[in-house]
Amino acid sequence: MTIKSKENGSCKQNEVTNEELKQNECICSDKSDTTAENTQNGNQAEQIDDMQENVDLKKVLEEKQKEIDNYKNRWLRTQADLENYRKRTERDIQEIHLYAGEQLVLDILPVVDNFERALDSIEDKNDALYRGIELIYEQLKKVLEKHGIKEIEALGKPFDPNFHDAVMMVESEEYEPGTVAEVMLKGYMYNSKVIRPSMVKVVKNN
Repeated sequence: MTIKSKENGSCKQNEVTNEELKQNECICSDKSDTTAENTQNGNQAEQIDDMQENVDLKKVLEEKQKEIDNYKNRWLRTQADLENYRKRTERDIQEIHLYAGEQLVLDILPVVDNFERALDSIEDKNDALYRGIELIYEQLKKVLEKHGIKEIEALGKPFDPNFHDAVMMVESEEYEPGTVAEVMLKGYMYNSKVIRPSMVKVVKNN
């Protein structure tokens, strides 16, 4: 009886131990599942954080690229403005050199006009005085031409307001309507610029 009692007690003790083992296995299984779930959730959270960091980084890169494009466009505009300024300055300098003597030429032209009046007033074209004045006049004209001053051709040419200044309308059988019939005062070009237009009489239109 004592042995049975002991044996029965031992069996009960074994039975209790098996139940505890089962419970412990369930608890360990639950803990494993929880740990695995926590690990998975942690990985998902890290992935979300990585994705958010990538999105933020992309936004930063886009903003920086916009800044780069803005600075590049400003630099290009500055370069273009500088190049335009350089060309404009060079053109202004060339014009200064080209027309630096304009006022001097304007002051000389009346002298040329007086030479022509003096020649017209001498009737004897073979006179020594006439020949002397003519030589000086021709020499002066060559000097002017050497420096880019040329007479504007007007007589018999179609009237052009860019080169001619009409002071009178006349009738003429020699010239066609709209053409210059008489030059009252010669005009001159200084290089490519009209410094004095020709004062002319223009034939009336019929």
